[in-house]
Amino acid sequence: MSDPIGGEIVETTLARAAERLDGRLAAAFAIGSLAHGGFAPLVSDVDVALVVDHADAAAAVAVDTIRQDTVQRYAGTPHHALAERLSLFWSDWEGLADGSEAGRFPATDRLDLLDSGILLYGADRRSGCARPDADELLLDSAAFAAKRFAEPDYMHALKQPAGLAGQGVRTVTKTVLFPVRLLYTAATGLLGRNDDAARWYADPPQPSSGLVTAALRWRSGGIEDTASAAGLLQRELLPLYLHCLDRLREHTARSSRPDLAVPLARLLSALA
Repeated sequence: MSDPIGGEIVETTLARAAERLDGRLAAAFAIGSLAHGGFAPLVSDVDVALVVDHADAAAAVAVDTIRQDTVQRYAGTPHHALAERLSLFWSDWEGLADGSEAGRFPATDRLDLLDSGILLYGADRRSGCARPDADELLLDSAAFAAKRFAEPDYMHALKQPAGLAGQGVRTVTKTVLFPVRLLYTAATGLLGRNDDAARWYADPPQPSSGLVTAALRWRSGGIEDTASAAGLLQRELLPLYLHCLDRLREHTARSSRPDLAVPLARLLSALA
C-alpha cells in the first residue's frame, strides 16, 4: 500500500475484524486510493472492504463496532485524524456476484474493488462478481448527488463558499472534487479517481477548471493562501456545481431511470 500509516490502520482494522466477526470473515481488501494510488494523507480516506459469510443484521453491527474499535485504538495519537477517516464497505460474495447492495457497497466502490482492490485476507472470488455497467454507475452518481448536495448545510456552503477556506483542506478539496468525480464517472463509465477526474475536467477546460486544478494541488500540498483560496471558491464553486449538476441531469435523463433527473433539476433550481 502507498502509505505506511494508512497501511497500519488497515492492519489494525483486519485484527479487529477477525475478533468481532468471529470466523465469519471470508475476505478483506484494501480499496480506494491506498490501493489504486493517489493517497494524500492530508485528505484521503482509508477504505477497507470486508466480505462476510452472510450480509445480515449481526454483520452490520459487527462492522460498526470494528470501525469504532479501530478509531478508538488511535485516540490521543498523531494518527487519530486519519483513523477517523476509516471507511468500511461490506457485503457477502453472493451480493457481490449478483450486484445487489447487500450490506454497504455502492456501485462505484464495487468497481474499485474489482479493478484495484488488494487482497489482504481470504480467498479472492472477484472473478465471479458482477461488474457495474455505465448505466448503473451513472444512476449511483445521480442518486448520491441528489441526496448529498441537497442537505441544508451543504446547500449553505455552496451559496456562501468563501467560508469553506477556513474549514481545512479536506473539506475544501472534497467539496470541489466531488461533483467532478461524479460527472467523470457519468461521462466515461470509469471510476472517478481524483487525479483522473480533475485532469479530464481541465482538458479541454470546463467551467471553473481553475478551481478544480487548484483543489488537486491543495490535496497534496495544503492551501498556501487562505484568502486567495476563499476568493477563488467565492467566484468558481457555485458555477462548478451548476455546470456539473446540469450535465449529470442531462446524462440521467437519457438513462434507464430518467425520473432521477427530476430531483437534480430541482436542485439546480434551488442553487441558481
